[in-house]
Amino acid sequence: MRLTRVYGIGIGLSYAVTLFWLSATPGVALKLWARALATASWVVGVGALSLARDLASRDTQQGLVSLARLRGYSDQGLERARAIAGALRLSGAVALPGLIVALAALLHFRTLAAAAVALGLALLTLPYAALLGTTLALLARLSSRLLPGRGRTVLLALVLGPWLLAKGTGSSLPSIPAAFGWLLERLAGSLS
Repeated sequence: MRLTRVYGIGIGLSYAVTLFWLSATPGVALKLWARALATASWVVGVGALSLARDLASRDTQQGLVSLARLRGYSDQGLERARAIAGALRLSGAVALPGLIVALAALLHFRTLAAAAVALGLALLTLPYAALLGTTLALLARLSSRLLPGRGRTVLLALVLGPWLLAKGTGSSLPSIPAAFGWLLERLAGSLS
């Protein structure tokens, strides 16, 4: 989880440099933005694996549960806090590259129409990041609750299982990566 933000910044900067290096048009900037968010989405998916661990037993061993109980918080409240904190962290790691590319597009283009596209990119980044971060955080915490010792395996099966099956068979099986890929295509298409 700690590295997801660093990777997100690296992804954003590399796509921003590519935007400047290519002397990109607004259409190319739109494609770079979508690719940056897609790449960051996969990185955040890997970061969600750490949320699927058995955090409750770790927190019990480290005394956090006892400390929380002394402060009047229940186990359910602590679990909600884990899910919300994970969602915020994952959402921020996805939002950073999208916002960096949008800012680079704003700085690169000097026309009003291109500035509107860059502003649109920034505005579309935030709900996409919030939706992806929340979805992955909730699935990770659910996976951990379903099978505490094997939460990562459950999360991988829930998220990647249908996607890999669809890729392997050439069918159109619904999956989380396919759904977010579809959403990114629609968001990018709404600005072109």
